[in-house]
Amino acid sequence: MRYAISTVSLMFFLLWPIQAQEIPAPAVVQTSSPQRVTNAETNYLTELSHRGLNPTSQGLLIESLDGSTIFADHQSDVAFNPASVIKLATSFTALQKFGPDFHFETAFYAAGIVDKKTRTLNGDLILLSTGDPVLSTLDVNKLVQDVIRSGIARVSGSLFVSGPFTYASYQNTPEGTRRLKLLVARLGLRVPTVTNKTLSLASLQANKISSHTSASLREILFQQNAHSVNNTAERVGEAVGGPSVVQDFLVSTLGIPAAEVHVGRTSGLQDNFITPRGTIHLLQEMVGWLGKQNLNPQDIMPTAGIDAGTLAARFRSDDYRGAVVGKTGTLPATDGGVSTLAGIIYTKLRGPILFAIFNTHGSVALYRQLQDNLLKELIVESGGPQATTGMRRSAN
Repeated sequence: MRYAISTVSLMFFLLWPIQAQEIPAPAVVQTSSPQRVTNAETNYLTELSHRGLNPTSQGLLIESLDGSTIFADHQSDVAFNPASVIKLATSFTALQKFGPDFHFETAFYAAGIVDKKTRTLNGDLILLSTGDPVLSTLDVNKLVQDVIRSGIARVSGSLFVSGPFTYASYQNTPEGTRRLKLLVARLGLRVPTVTNKTLSLASLQANKISSHTSASLREILFQQNAHSVNNTAERVGEAVGGPSVVQDFLVSTLGIPAAEVHVGRTSGLQDNFITPRGTIHLLQEMVGWLGKQNLNPQDIMPTAGIDAGTLAARFRSDDYRGAVVGKTGTLPATDGGVSTLAGIIYTKLRGPILFAIFNTHGSVALYRQLQDNLLKELIVESGGPQATTGMRRSAN
């Protein structure tokens, strides 16, 4: 079953790097079966067999950005564990919820009058959090110390934590709140109780006394995806509402069939699954959405051979460097060894091409080699790379 290509998909060629000649998108999307034009799939599957790897443990789909041409398709409707490729689903969910230039704020408010003589807040202390996924212990220490420096050493009411709140290695709100209670006591701020409570800033009669603001969401997501930071992805998941919200976004918003996707952890750890076709659909929608925001895939994913992280040592030669933008996935101890790679390649003759390669039950190192060989063959067939160097939008 093929997913319908949204009208936004026809705009994707605008994302082809500016060094290339502009090629207008086709006026009408093909309704017949996509054309097959390469031997890359056959060569790849043959190499898997020569290496003694079971073809039924592998999934693959490579197609043009508009879906009109298929370059490889092997078990694309079979669900596999995507490992950290699921971080792309987490990223897109967060981008849709907050926007790429959103900055997370974590702030303390005093709801009451401060008795300067006794340094007592006669009322409640409130921590309003939007779920900053990179908030550190040092940041939280400074926030609490700023409260104390403002003249508050004791709170007569409660400390309420409102909103998703995680920091350091504490990946969910209850855990973050428990650790905050210990930290507050250690720093000498006396509060009777620390508890979670949903509050609205509009309804509060309170004064802000300390705050911390994060980098933009797209900067956070780029670092998360480039280095495949599980802790950040878990906390981004908490900020958007948890794994079920990410899964619902894929199913209800993007239209991926519910039977073809499961998000158990927003980092990709442990048990998740999605089909290669569902992954390509996710990429199509995400690239189109980014284009409408004047962004490119490389604004939230690393460029192989250029950016630091999990793709830094791959596609480094001049023949391929800068042409592959994507996300890796690795779970050596799950499903007999999982290695995945998904993203986009930029080619001179065929333009942008989407790919999703899922490998299980084998050597991660060997699978990475075979993945690279497959994409390199396709790049050569497509006239060589159209490198993306310099295409990332500068940070705010």
